Formats: sequence, structure tokens, C-alpha cells
Amino acid sequence: MSREYCFNLTVPLEDIDRVDELLVQAKQNYPPMRISRKPDRYGCARFYLSFPFSGNRPDLRFQEWFSEYLEENWDLFGPNPGRWGLI
Repeated sequence: MSREYCFNLTVPLEDIDRVDELLVQAKQNYPPMRISRKPDRYGCARFYLSFPFSGNRPDLRFQEWFSEYLEENWDLFGPNPGRWGLI
């Protein structure tokens, strides 16, 4: 398994359509990014966003890009180091 950097994204279920559009755009901008949907909790959708480890840190560019779209009630936590394939 390879090293990775990952984020946890939590958003209210009523914002799921907007988030889906942003994640499609993010996947186009950052093709190696892997998106996993975690089980919904407490009326929120949760996503696990993974970036393969590399010296140029595309995860930090993603974080900067995504921060322009973050709503007040959305939570983007990370980046955290991890192992590709272990969630």
C-alpha cells in the first residue's frame, strides 16, 4: 500500500447536490484524487478524499481551491497522513 494524504468532508444532506458538483469538478482538476462516500450521520453526508503521496502536495492545492467554496456549515478536516487503501 502507498502513502496518502486524506481529508474528511462533512456537509448537510440538503447540500449534497452542490457538493456532488464540486467533487466532480475537483476530480477533473485533481485526477489522482480518490473519493469515497462514508455512511451518513446526524443528517450529514460524509466523504473521504484521498491523494497519493507526492512531493508537490496536490492535496494542499486542493485544500486552497476547495476553501473558496466552503460553506459555513461544511467541515473539511485534514490533510492527514495515511495509507492508500486503509480507511
